[in-house]
Amino acid sequence: MAHILVMDDQESMRKIISQMLQDNGYEVTTAVNGQEGLILFKKHPGEFDLVLADVNMPYLDGFQFLKTVKKDHPDQLIIFLTSMEEDVVETIGKEYKVDGIIEKPFDQEATLETIKQILNK
Repeated sequence: MAHILVMDDQESMRKIISQMLQDNGYEVTTAVNGQEGLILFKKHPGEFDLVLADVNMPYLDGFQFLKTVKKDHPDQLIIFLTSMEEDVVETIGKEYKVDGIIEKPFDQEATLETIKQILNK
């Protein structure tokens, strides 16, 4: 099953998402912010099939993470997790070629379906 890197500065959100993914057979690694996520990503190149990145995080936000990663790994799948207005995120996300957007609070079934669709691209 796919290995997913989950980055969110809210511990409760990381736990909820991680548990949901693990319950559905995914391997999960978590990071408390984009900076930690980038360190893990660089330390384990090619290991993550998908990255779920919160847009608003300290030190390195989701947009900065995506821009940095896509520069060297344009095919890396990245989904934004956000409570921002969807049209704002979509506009910016298209510029940086984000693969999907999941709005918080999220619906478990819809989230899992989005993840499956993106992994099967």
